[in-house]
This record gives sequence, structure tokens and C-alpha cells, in this order.
Amino acid sequence: MSTSPVLKAIILRGPPGVGKSAVRKQLQAHLGKSGRHINLDAYWGKDEWRYAEPEFRYADLQLAKEPVLVVELAWGEPDGLTSPGATRGANEWMGILQKVKREIYPFFLTAEWKDILKRLTDRNGHEANHNVLAELGRASFYEHKHPLFSYPELPGITERTIDTTGKTAEAVAEAIKKVAGL
Repeated sequence: MSTSPVLKAIILRGPPGVGKSAVRKQLQAHLGKSGRHINLDAYWGKDEWRYAEPEFRYADLQLAKEPVLVVELAWGEPDGLTSPGATRGANEWMGILQKVKREIYPFFLTAEWKDILKRLTDRNGHEANHNVLAELGRASFYEHKHPLFSYPELPGITERTIDTTGKTAEAVAEAIKKVAGL
């Protein structure tokens, strides 16, 4: 019988305004030091330095010692990305997670448009129409299943969809904890 902890990776993705960051914070509070947040967008798609340091973007995935990684993907955010993020490297970074023997629990968070609009307006302020419209535009890519915002088919990986409409971050985090056995 092994005494080493089961290594897990919880992946949160979805359009702006579905509650990814709020759910991540709830999961981090529950996990404490046994969990680590990794923002793949920091490694994929932001600025041109990713070409200068191609190995750095996956260092946290390969070397993390914490039993649970919480990976938050905000594909397509913020404005000005030359590449819309981690979907292009999904085979690669999912492969790394599998290679280091992490159980992978991907979740696609979604919500009705009225909830997304309310959350984005609350986040950006009622006078920040440009920001809200830009984020709604990115959200529409998810709704229309644009390939840049979807996982490729990965053997053994099943993404679960959670509708966050009218739900608190606590309730969504509880559902994720149950599925992932946290």
C-alpha cells in the first residue's frame, strides 16, 4: 500500500463571468497548503516572452509538490493576446499532468447570459461598457464552441460541465470537491 498522497489536478475553464476565480478561491481556502493555484495563462499567450522561455511555462506543472493543483484557464483574456491561450497546448500540458501521474478533473463552467452579463457588469462597473462588451464577445466564442476555446479529444479525460447560473461559488466548489474526492 502506497503512503504517498494522490496527486490531483482540478482544471477550471469557461467564459468570462461564470465564476472561475471565485470558485478557485473557495477551493484554495479549503485546500490550504495542500493546494496550489497555477494560472496557465501566465505561461501561454501573454506577451512575446513565451517564445524566449518556452520551457518555463510548464515548470509549475512538472515540479509542483502540492497534492492538488488548481489550474484556472481564462482563454482569450485579456485583450491583445496574439494567441488565445492554453487550448493550443492542451495535449502538451495535459500530457505533462498525466506523465507526473496526476488524476485530472477538468470542469467547464458555464452560465446563462443574464448571469454572465450581471457578473461582468458588477466586476467592471456599470460605466465600463467596453470591458463588458469585450468579455461578452469572448464568452460568445465558448457558446459557439470555437475550436480555439475547446479541448482537443484527449483519451481518458472527461470534462464535466457545471452550470453556475444562480449558484454561489461555495456551492460550485462543493460540487467540484465531491467529484474530485477532496
